[in-house]
Amino acid sequence: MEVIDNQEMRHFEVRVGERLAIIEYQIQERKYFLTRVDFPKKFLEDGRAEEMLGITLKMIEETGMRVVPMTRFVKDYFKGHPELKSLLPVGIHL
Repeated sequence: MEVIDNQEMRHFEVRVGERLAIIEYQIQERKYFLTRVDFPKKFLEDGRAEEMLGITLKMIEETGMRVVPMTRFVKDYFKGHPELKSLLPVGIHL
């Protein structure tokens, strides 16, 4: 899966047929605030949304920045992947 960081639109995206799967973000104080997700229904049902988020988090990790989950989907992903706790800023508890 190819995840693109569309910096102009401030979201990560994957083309799904005619639609885009997106994870929107804001950057503040060396942190990515993942503010909104929008996935086509089948993309979500097939587990590709989780795959996309995993790839997105690796991309963010490579920048040395932290992640602040702002959506239920992202929070639940972190809860299911405790090995990613180091990506969270100090003081963030899910």
